[in-house]
Amino acid sequence: MDSNKTELDAGTALIKALSEASAYQHKVTAFSVVETHISWVLLTGKYAYKIKKPVNFGFLDFSTLEKRRFFLS
Repeated sequence: MDSNKTELDAGTALIKALSEASAYQHKVTAFSVVETHISWVLLTGKYAYKIKKPVNFGFLDFSTLEKRRFFLS
């Protein structure tokens, strides 16, 4: 199986787990997910969380965890 597909599936499972209010230490007043071609953005009321997808579009390569971490700094 393609490792990027496996990571994408793991990301989808992560988003599902994070859709539970109990996953957060703060009060969740509303929850929604905005999906872009490179990220999932989780809106929890007062806070938003951005999770980059494991994708490679040539001009943008987030295919590995190391590559996604690089763009955090």
